[in-house]
Amino acid sequence: MKLISILKKPISVLLTFCFIFALSEISIYPAMAEFSPEEEKAVIEQKIKEANNKLDELDAESAGAKERLDALNEKIDYLEQEMKLVDNDVEKGKADVASLQLDCEENEKAILTAEKDIEILSEELDSATAQFDENYEAYRQRLRAMYISGDTSIVAFLLTSNDISQLLTRLEMLRSVAKKDSELLDNIQSEMEEIKASKIELTEREAQLTAQRTALLKNKEKLEKSIISLEEKQNSLHEKKTNLSAEMVGANTLIRKLSEETGYYTEFLEDNQENLDEIDKKLAAAANKYADTVVTTTTSTTAPSNNEADPSTTVSTTKKNTNSYIHFTYPVPSQKMITCGFYDYPNHNGCDFACSLNSNVVAAESGTVIISDDLVNEDGSYRSYGRYIVIMHDKTTKSGDPVYTLYAHNAVRLVSEGQRVQKGQLIAYSGSTGNSSGPHCHFEVRTPTASSADRKNPADYLP
Repeated sequence: MKLISILKKPISVLLTFCFIFALSEISIYPAMAEFSPEEEKAVIEQKIKEANNKLDELDAESAGAKERLDALNEKIDYLEQEMKLVDNDVEKGKADVASLQLDCEENEKAILTAEKDIEILSEELDSATAQFDENYEAYRQRLRAMYISGDTSIVAFLLTSNDISQLLTRLEMLRSVAKKDSELLDNIQSEMEEIKASKIELTEREAQLTAQRTALLKNKEKLEKSIISLEEKQNSLHEKKTNLSAEMVGANTLIRKLSEETGYYTEFLEDNQENLDEIDKKLAAAANKYADTVVTTTTSTTAPSNNEADPSTTVSTTKKNTNSYIHFTYPVPSQKMITCGFYDYPNHNGCDFACSLNSNVVAAESGTVIISDDLVNEDGSYRSYGRYIVIMHDKTTKSGDPVYTLYAHNAVRLVSEGQRVQKGQLIAYSGSTGNSSGPHCHFEVRTPTASSADRKNPADYLP
């Protein structure tokens, strides 16, 4: 008991120290999600500096290719993160420029509309003023005539009538004159109100026009600054892409050297995002085409004379089998050792199985071949996955998600699109077509979609 009590103190001190250290680690290195873009850039730049220092140390120590490749891959990973941040800035800059350009266009349209409205209002005001002047002059003439006529009253005018007929005539005349005077006065008052309202509206429209012109000038000024900023960001992005490409060349040189030293072959680093996006779209279209179906067929597993799959395959459609869960066999039966794992270096999204040229490559599980194709450049050389096959499997994950497998860099493809294959069935002979450092099978697992964003570690699904 005494020994236990003696040990309790150092253990509690040690645990307290570990707890404090853990807290300090959390405070010093918070999650990247908590950083602002500027802070995240600063952290990444610091990591790149550290990676450069590490590479310098390894060069000074004449370290082996593996150590240098690991350090360089770490740097490339940070460079890619940095490039994504700059790329996001560029896209935001493009959106800002487009928005400001649209604002300028809308302001210019509004200014044209306001100018036309002001022109119409000015014309209407001039017309109303002219009409007012005419009526006002007539009214003035009427008042002048009444003034010149002296003190003669309306009663006297009526009483001097010679007879009743003249009296009635004069009375009617007076009524008519009074009515005309009243109408004239009403018209003058109405026209004055119209002129007043037109002047107010004209003043408001002129104020709007001034405000729109001011906004246009400000937007144009912002637009000019945004365009300059966007150009700077695009130049920065181009510079970072150039730096990344140069580092990738260095990494690929090390990959080639390491492959020759170990005999374990893999893919070279690839930075052609357009090619990768193109492949992604093709896989998505193929997955959609064969969704919820499998294809039944009988076909030979021997290589056709033209290195292509047998085109005479017959197919029939049935519902997908979801009664059992996915369980893979090794894609290269003769090789069970993964020579390059999932994310062993940046963007390596599968597992590699080193094997000799023309080794058997089999379906990891039963399913439908949704792609059997070659990726080639304009000059006819293979690129990226080279000669590759994608299978949509009948069985799902335990959560019911579809599963797709991809087999790349084959020398010969033995199955065609739409063909039904069984688990362990020969589908290709291994090779080194495409972005490959030597003969091997590159194996990918994708779930729940066929997208590259849904690539999973194949080791989690293998025996």
